[in-house]
Amino acid sequence: MQNLPSESRASTKILKDLFKLRKKLIAIENSSEPYVSKLRPLLRKDYWLSHALIKILNYENDFNIKFKSDLKDKFPNEDELEEEDPVLF
Repeated sequence: MQNLPSESRASTKILKDLFKLRKKLIAIENSSEPYVSKLRPLLRKDYWLSHALIKILNYENDFNIKFKSDLKDKFPNEDELEEEDPVLF
């Protein structure tokens, strides 16, 4: 994997997507309306892109890091998050 040009690596592509996503998150957080409904889908995507980047870098660089479990249970799905927040207004 190390022989691929850096532009062709999967980690480079994910890193670019993660960078674009973080710019969107910053724009929403700095806006006058940083609503959770706008942030939640982007935060969820950020979480999974970050996780994918770690796994791909582990594979590309042969770090031999062993991951204990899959993260499916660590980050609840959007339906569960919607049920937890009561509507205040």
